[in-house]
Amino acid sequence: MIYLKSILQDLGSLIKQFNIVKLDGNHLTLLEQQMLIYVQFSSACVNITLITLLILSIFNIIYNFFFKNFSYMLQILKFLNLITISTITSLFFVKFYYSLRLEQILGPHLLDLKLSFFSKNSHIPYIDYYAVFSSSFSDAIIILALITGIICLELLGLKNIFKNINNINIFFVFLVFVIIMVSTNNILIMFLCFEFLFLPTMYFVHKLGYSKKIDKANEILFYWTLFGSFLVLCGLIYIYTNYNTLNYTLLQNKHFSYYESKILFIIFLLGFGIKIPLAPFHYWLLKVHVESPTAFSIFLSGFLVKSALFCLFILLSLFQDVNNFFFLTIWILISLVIATLGLGRQTDFKKLIAWATVQEMTFMLLFLIFKQIFLMHICTLFLLLHGIMSTYMFYIVDMLYRRFKTRGLVYIKGLHLLLPKLTKHFWFLILLFSGFPLTAKFLIEWGLISLMTNTSFGPLVYIILIVNFLGSILFCKIMFSIIYGVQEDKDFEFIETQKKEYSILNFLVLLILLLIWLMYSF
Repeated sequence: MIYLKSILQDLGSLIKQFNIVKLDGNHLTLLEQQMLIYVQFSSACVNITLITLLILSIFNIIYNFFFKNFSYMLQILKFLNLITISTITSLFFVKFYYSLRLEQILGPHLLDLKLSFFSKNSHIPYIDYYAVFSSSFSDAIIILALITGIICLELLGLKNIFKNINNINIFFVFLVFVIIMVSTNNILIMFLCFEFLFLPTMYFVHKLGYSKKIDKANEILFYWTLFGSFLVLCGLIYIYTNYNTLNYTLLQNKHFSYYESKILFIIFLLGFGIKIPLAPFHYWLLKVHVESPTAFSIFLSGFLVKSALFCLFILLSLFQDVNNFFFLTIWILISLVIATLGLGRQTDFKKLIAWATVQEMTFMLLFLIFKQIFLMHICTLFLLLHGIMSTYMFYIVDMLYRRFKTRGLVYIKGLHLLLPKLTKHFWFLILLFSGFPLTAKFLIEWGLISLMTNTSFGPLVYIILIVNFLGSILFCKIMFSIIYGVQEDKDFEFIETQKKEYSILNFLVLLILLLIWLMYSF
C-alpha cells in the first residue's frame, strides 16, 4: 500500500483521457473522487479476502491435526467459515455493482482503464502481479466461484457444507487461485491459475463418478483439455521468446505482425475453444457431465467454462487489429447448429442441460468479440446470470435423480402432480431460456440485433438468432413433456421434498431476478 498514493495520482488524467462526455470541473472532481474510493475499496477487498482465506485455511489445518476431538472448536470454525464466506460474497456483490456503475459513467470498460493505469505505473515493483482494481467481468467470475462453490459443497458435504473441514479448506484455496487469476497482469500466471482450477476436476470425475465408464470419461477429459492447454502454452512461449515479456499491459503496446496476429489468434481460440467448449470439441463436456456427480457438473458448467471464456477474452484482446470476426462468426454459427440439433434428440436430463450450455456459451462468445461497451455490460451480466442458471438447473436435476432414480427423460414425467411446487421452477426456466420479453435473453438478443443490423454481419446474426430460437423451442418442448407428461412407471418410492432444497432454489431465483433487474438498469 506504500505505492497507493503515487498510483492514485494518475487517475485524474486517465479519467479525462477516457471520458467521452464533457463535464465541468465540479462533476469531474466528483468523478475522480468516486474512482479513488473505488480503487481503495477494490484493493482492500482483494487484499483482505486473500489474507482472511489464508489465515482460516491455516486454522482449519491446525484443527485437523491437533483439535479434532474438541467439538467446541469445530463449532467455532463453522461459525468463522460461515461469516467469512457470507462477508466475502456480499463484498464482491457490492464491488460488482460499483464496477458496473463506474463503467456506465466513464464510458470505457474498466479493463481498458486498468491497462492504461498499469502502463503509467510500470515503474512500481511487482506491478505484474499486483491488482489495484479489476473490471465487472472479473468480479462476475469471483461471484460465480463463490456461489457455485457453496452449492457444490452443499451437495458433496452430506447436506452440511461446514461439516467437512477438508472440503472447506479446498474451497478456500480454490478461491485464492480464482482471485489471482482474474487480478494478475501477467498472462502466464493467469493461465497457470486456470489450469490449477482444471486439475481437480479429474479427481472428482474419477472418485465420485456414476458408472464403470468413468475411466473413459476421465481419459477424454484429460486428452482434450491437455491438447488445448498445449496450444495455449505454445502461443505464450512464442510471445515470450520474441517479445521477452508476458506482461499484459506491455504486450498491448507491442506491434504484432499481421501473420503473427492471425496465427496467435487462432491458436488461443482453439486452445480455449476446447475448454469453453465450441463444436466440434464439445464431446468431452457431454461425456463428463453424464458420468460425473451433479456437484461437479455445477462446478464445470456454472464456473469453469465461464472462467475459460474470461481467459480467452483477455488473450484475444491482445490482437486489436485482427479481422478474424467473419471466421469466428461462421464457427459460432456451426456450433449453434450442432448444439440445436443435439437439444432435440436427448433422452438424458444432464445431457440436455450440457447441450444448452454449449449453445449459450457460443452465443455469448459472439458478444465478447465485438467489445462494444453496451454489449460488454450486458454480456457480463448475462455470463453471471447463465452461471447461476446452470447451477439452478443442475440442482433441479439432482433433486429429480434422487427421487426418480434416473435421469432419463422418458421416465421423468407428471411433475405437475408429483411435485407441484417444483413445477413453478420449471416454468421459470422455460421463460428464461425461451427469451420471453422482459427476460435477460430477450434483452441480449435485442441488443445484438440493434447493433448488427447495419453491418456486414447482419445476415449471419439473423441466422444465428433463428437457430438459437429453434433451440429454445426444442428445450421448452422437453420441459413441457416433463411437467405434463404421463408417468407410466409408478413402482418407485418417492422421497418427500425437503424445505432446504426449496430454500436453495428460491435463493437462486432471487439472484436471477436481481441480475435481470441490473441488466435493465444498465
